[in-house]
Amino acid sequence: MAYKVAGIIDCFGNPEFGPLTQHRPMASTSFLGRYSFIDFPLSNFLNSGILNMGILCQNHIRSLSKHVGNGRSWISNTKRGALEILYDEPNVANPAYNTDIADIIENKVFFKDVHPDYVIIVSPNFVYEADFSKLLDEHVASGDRITLLYTHVENGLRNHFIGADKIGISSRGKVNRMETNMGDEDSGDISMGCLILDYPMLESLVEYARSTSSFFNLDDCLKYLAPTVMIRAAKFEGYVRDFDSLPHYLEYSLELLDRKVFDSLFQEDWPLHTRTYDTVPVQCRAGSNVTNSYLANGSVIEGKVTGSILGRNVRIEKGAEVINSVIGNDVVISEGTHVENAVIDRDAQVLHVAEVIGSKEEPIYIARGDIV
Repeated sequence: MAYKVAGIIDCFGNPEFGPLTQHRPMASTSFLGRYSFIDFPLSNFLNSGILNMGILCQNHIRSLSKHVGNGRSWISNTKRGALEILYDEPNVANPAYNTDIADIIENKVFFKDVHPDYVIIVSPNFVYEADFSKLLDEHVASGDRITLLYTHVENGLRNHFIGADKIGISSRGKVNRMETNMGDEDSGDISMGCLILDYPMLESLVEYARSTSSFFNLDDCLKYLAPTVMIRAAKFEGYVRDFDSLPHYLEYSLELLDRKVFDSLFQEDWPLHTRTYDTVPVQCRAGSNVTNSYLANGSVIEGKVTGSILGRNVRIEKGAEVINSVIGNDVVISEGTHVENAVIDRDAQVLHVAEVIGSKEEPIYIARGDIV
């Protein structure tokens, strides 16, 4: 790849998981016990040879900064690359003006320093692995100014990808329509929130948005311009999930316990980088029973864990049973407690109730730091 590229992660307008994202953005929310969602786009950029990355942060900058830190997990040589959180502090208290367009304008010095030929913009709520260097080469070869990555969904749009952009594609591969998926059709083509464009085109989109409405975001621009501007549609083949709600957070996380599904996302030659912690190995003590589950370092298991995902330093005491649940870091499940179809946030303690039971459609949630 002979081009200078800026990889941008757009955290504006990402779905929320109810109270789970009350104090953190979706991007830094825990995933599979040891990762965060933003690790996927960061790793896709790094593995593709894109070393200049910017994160457009809408809110909850503390949580995002804590996970990303100094960026050393993704950028080992600051002479060749950089990872910056781009924050629009003047507008953060005014949601109507706090848009990704305004954030780009506020942080124009980042783009001036990188001086990219091309920009790749992605959304962290779409989980997939993609080689952006190949996609960029295809984009350049096409001669088009904008490429939009999409996935075709057959028999799934009524209950999945709700709120994502459903697109219409012409016979020559042009995106001619973009609209919000409301679940009124069961099949169609869904934008994956990934744009590849030359930097002058990004500047043109920013100028168009600024001259049209101060409330416009990048998605608004594309929807307005799709009928008249050439936006090339590039189909993505492979595992894609749009984490758009708390029930889907539980469903999509647990489906990765299936080895075939796991292997369709995690490739041996495409490592997923994340922030590392110095913690001891998992301890499964005498009398414990663990089946088909992910357990992060530091956890101590004395009870039973089935089909679940546990974060770091979780303690499951004797006689406790956890089924089909996602448990955050530093959680304690006390002796004799039955937990099923639950999402339990970090630092919570389940001490005084015998049962915490939800359903797959409506998982029960216990908030961060709560004692129940």
